[in-house]
Parts: sequence; structure tokens; C-alpha cells
Amino acid sequence: MCAASWTRRADMTPRKRTKARAGWPPNLYTSGRGGFKYRDPRDRRETWMGTDQAKAFAAARKLNAMLIASNDLVDRVLGAAKKVRDAIAVFRADDLPHRGWAPKTATWYEIFLKRIDADLGDRDLDELTVKDCAEYIRGVTDSARSRQTYRLMLGWILACAVQEGWIDSNPAEATRKFANQRKRERLTIEVYRKVHQKAPAWLQNAMDLSLLTLLRREDVAGLRFTDVRDGALWVVPQKTEGSSAVRLKIKVGADLAALIARCRDDIVSPYLVHRLPEKARPQGMKAATRVHHTQLLPEQITREFKDARELAGITGANPPTFHEIRSLGGALLREQGWTLQQVQALMGHASEAMTNVYLEGHEVPWSDVETGLSLAR
Repeated sequence: MCAASWTRRADMTPRKRTKARAGWPPNLYTSGRGGFKYRDPRDRRETWMGTDQAKAFAAARKLNAMLIASNDLVDRVLGAAKKVRDAIAVFRADDLPHRGWAPKTATWYEIFLKRIDADLGDRDLDELTVKDCAEYIRGVTDSARSRQTYRLMLGWILACAVQEGWIDSNPAEATRKFANQRKRERLTIEVYRKVHQKAPAWLQNAMDLSLLTLLRREDVAGLRFTDVRDGALWVVPQKTEGSSAVRLKIKVGADLAALIARCRDDIVSPYLVHRLPEKARPQGMKAATRVHHTQLLPEQITREFKDARELAGITGANPPTFHEIRSLGGALLREQGWTLQQVQALMGHASEAMTNVYLEGHEVPWSDVETGLSLAR
């Protein structure tokens, strides 16, 4: 192949028309069968277009508009149409850094963001409709939870496009919300006691700490003895660190004080929940997040709770996990007379609605009320 021919193929520029074919759409040629053929400018593959000249010309012009980069005067004034990928770039640069997500949350959303970029990145923003968004959200997954996450993420991206003035409205916001039904069984106090009985001492401490303080698994694993001072347990929840003003100063009452004392066993450790490793590992094989040999990682708590639960004979399609201890603790506090707002504060939730999600499925406590009416005449 000569150099000139190679250059022509590389830049996909069609050859100049002869006078006999002046006015013909680029990439349209006569066929040996007496009709017309279209040569794809991307790979030079030829497609038979029939014998009707008007239809062949119209089809060629439409294909050229779709396959060849535009160079008309209108685009020079208005600029090329913005793509969904452009809005994603704005979201990454201007919005994402200020959301303050924890690493685990950021990793979760990044999966969805990359998928949307791959699936919709080349779509023109001004042509994206509510129907397009709805069909994409419903078609990309069967999971109600994932569908709702895709809807949220797409809504955030298109909100950036609205704010940049590229589109007038956000089509993702008009799509259906998908409710994620909780499938996990609630943990009852009876089941808690059965699992607790089968758990090793360090896991019993972890369970009791979560029950008394309503702290998450990650926060329980990270508690240090230095966090106990001035009659309180000082905690910055990992899930909200950097994203909200949640700072917990949990009063150390008699029960919590006794539990903290129980955590001070014969193992020297800076962590309340700790254990000696079952076997020594080479330095290069140690977990990157472990800073002390007695430290327990959150996933170890999850696995050991599962083992203790199975030893206790607690089975089923969706048996309760360690995370359900927070829900149980909140429900027990409500039974003891705590208000919803007090439980919300201890859980570190930004809204009462989220606290209600955790309490859902537990028996609602009775409220003491007194009627002010009288039947006396």
C-alpha cells in the first residue's frame, strides 16, 4: 500500500468527486450491480444501498452526519454538543471531592460511576430523556438497591450538567425511586444471648460495646483505651469522619465502666477489643491497615460473629449479622424510655428517618398517656 493511500485511510477523508458526481454525498459510490454502495469511513466496509438514488443519497447523508466529525459553521458558533462524559468530568472535579465519603463508600460509588461512564458517556446530554434514564436504570441491574444507587448517581451527574447550563432539566430526577426492602432478620435479645454464649471473650466484649454504645463494627474495632477520659468515651465515627460534624462523647456509666474494665485483661494492647494473633506472619504478609499485632480488623469481627451464630444454631435464609446489634441496642433504649431524638444522637444519624430505619422491625414501645376529658356533667 502506498503512503498516500495509507494517509487517506488514517484520516478517513473521502476522495474528491469527479465532475460527473458533483453533489454526491461523501462515501457513496456506484455498485457493479447497477445501484449504490456506502463505504464506512471508519473501517471502509461497503454496504449495498439499493438502486433508488434518492433513498441512497438520503441514507448516505444521514450516515455521514453520524459517523464523520462535524465541521459545519453552526457548530463553530454553538460548539459541539456536550456529552454525559463531560458532566461526569465536572462531577469528578467539582462535586466529588466535597462529599467527604469514607473510603469504603467512595469505592462503592466509584463502581457505579465507571459503569455509567462506559454505558452512557458518549450520549449527547441534550438528547437524554426521562425514558432513556428509566430504561437504563431498570435494564442495568435487577437489584432494587443497585437501581436506586444508579438513579442517585445519574441524578448527581446530570445535576452538574444543569448547573453548567448544558441542559434545562434533570431527567434522572423524574424516574421511579426503587425501594430497597430490608431482607436481614432483626436480632432479638434472646438470639443475642445465645450467640454471646458461644463467642470468645474478645468477641463478647465487641458485642457488648456495640450494644451499649450503638457504635458500628469499624468503630468498635478502632476503640482505644486512650479514648476513655474525663468520664466519657470520645469517638469520631469513621463513616461520618470528614463528611459531617458528628463527634460523640458517650458518658461512661456503671455498665460501660465495668465493660471497659473487663477489656483490660492480661494481654497488653492499646485497643479495647483485641487478641493475640493465632500465628505470626512475615512483615510483608501483614494487613496494611493493621498497626498493632493485637488489633482486630472489622472483617475478623464479622467472620467470628458468623461462626458463633452458627454454633448457637441460628440459621435461616438471612440470619442477623453483627451490624444488627446497633438496631437491637437502639430498640432496647426505646423500651427503657429514651426518645427517638436521644437514640438518633447516640447513633450519630443526621436524620430521624435513618434512625427509624434501624428501629423498624422491633416492637414499638408503649407510650404512657393520660386523657384530659371528663364525663362529669
